Amino acid sequence: MFQGTLKIIEIFLTYCDEKLRADIKAKVFSGLGEGEFFVNLYAKNIRKALGFSPFPGTLNLKVEEPYVSALTAALNKADPVIIDPPLVPGMTLGRVLAYPALLNYTVKVFIVRPEITVYKSDVIELVAEIKLRDLLNLTDGSEVTVTIEVPG
Repeated sequence: MFQGTLKIIEIFLTYCDEKLRADIKAKVFSGLGEGEFFVNLYAKNIRKALGFSPFPGTLNLKVEEPYVSALTAALNKADPVIIDPPLVPGMTLGRVLAYPALLNYTVKVFIVRPEITVYKSDVIELVAEIKLRDLLNLTDGSEVTVTIEVPG
């Protein structure tokens, strides 16, 4: 990574109560339509690991540089909650890493990173107790901020 990118990442990581806070800008987009299936499949394990019953679906966000680098740096420093896969005969399922975050500075969400996924590092999938599109009146193209706190 070159020096200019490192400087940009430092700008996005700001101190907040002895923790680093990364504010990641992203845009809402419609995913592949698989979020509902997988959230329902993992729902019992999500409930056990995260302490809530998730809305059956994910909010998909597209991240662009320089925020992709800041997102990667923040998640590399954060401690994820591990969601174990359910046992389903005939299916190979992986663990999901979940990171607590805030959407638009107010709504508690988790960034979910499945070990098996078609998405690259420039996509964030969020889970929450409620349908985030309805709660925040979001449509494809809506700009949002995802805040991640990481140890300082």
